[in-house]
Amino acid sequence: MWSKETQRRATYKPVSIVHKIISNRPKVVYFPSCASRTMGPAIDAKEKNSLPDITYQLFEKAGFEIISPDFTGQCCGMPFNSKGMFEQADQKCKSTLQQLHKLSNDGEYPILIDTSPCKAMFTGESDLYGSLKIYEPVGFIEDVLFEYLDFTPVDETIMLHVTCSSRRMGLNEKMIKLAKRCASKVIIPEHIHCCGFAGDKGFTFPELNANALAPLKAQIPENCHNGYSNSRTCEIGLSEHSGIDYQSIIYLVDRATTANEI
Repeated sequence: MWSKETQRRATYKPVSIVHKIISNRPKVVYFPSCASRTMGPAIDAKEKNSLPDITYQLFEKAGFEIISPDFTGQCCGMPFNSKGMFEQADQKCKSTLQQLHKLSNDGEYPILIDTSPCKAMFTGESDLYGSLKIYEPVGFIEDVLFEYLDFTPVDETIMLHVTCSSRRMGLNEKMIKLAKRCASKVIIPEHIHCCGFAGDKGFTFPELNANALAPLKAQIPENCHNGYSNSRTCEIGLSEHSGIDYQSIIYLVDRATTANEI
């Protein structure tokens, strides 16, 4: 069932940490999620660049210096947590947070994690979370990157899916606002508050995803060809059951922005 969507291009290339201050550019720690590192765009997606590639491109446009070493083996712990391996999930989460403390100089630099469920996972570790300024894409773009970019909405109708984790973190209105900065018409389908992919369970129990997204396809206008969200696994299920390609909202923001020269 998932043959089209599960064939991926793993194009993540970590960039080296800059140990010497080479400019006064603002800094950001970028932690690509496991999904972003291993699940590239769908085979038939029009945009073939990986999410890390597009994210680097957006950072460069905004004038940021990127701190993003090789995160191989590190994750937020959700793949373990969703399978009931709570001790292992806790170990992974804490290990990654400790690394992020070092990379961000104990919270001096903001941290972007490019999928919303990972950000939600980290917030549960209150002791280690501490002074870290961790963002998922919507919060980072609206709260940190916004002043460095000029927005011009693309003249398109797009679909928007607000993930469960985004809703729990209170990002619903902020995500809608960001989408409307970037596209002339934004459609949020009715009766779909969860995509049903449930972490990675959509791969093994696809009927959950199919049931949750049953009302989706009928709500997509003929002139709509792109959908956006902020979780790669959610986007895989949304693409499968909509007939259009769903990708990270970072792709949309990159299309709709230029550098702020002021």
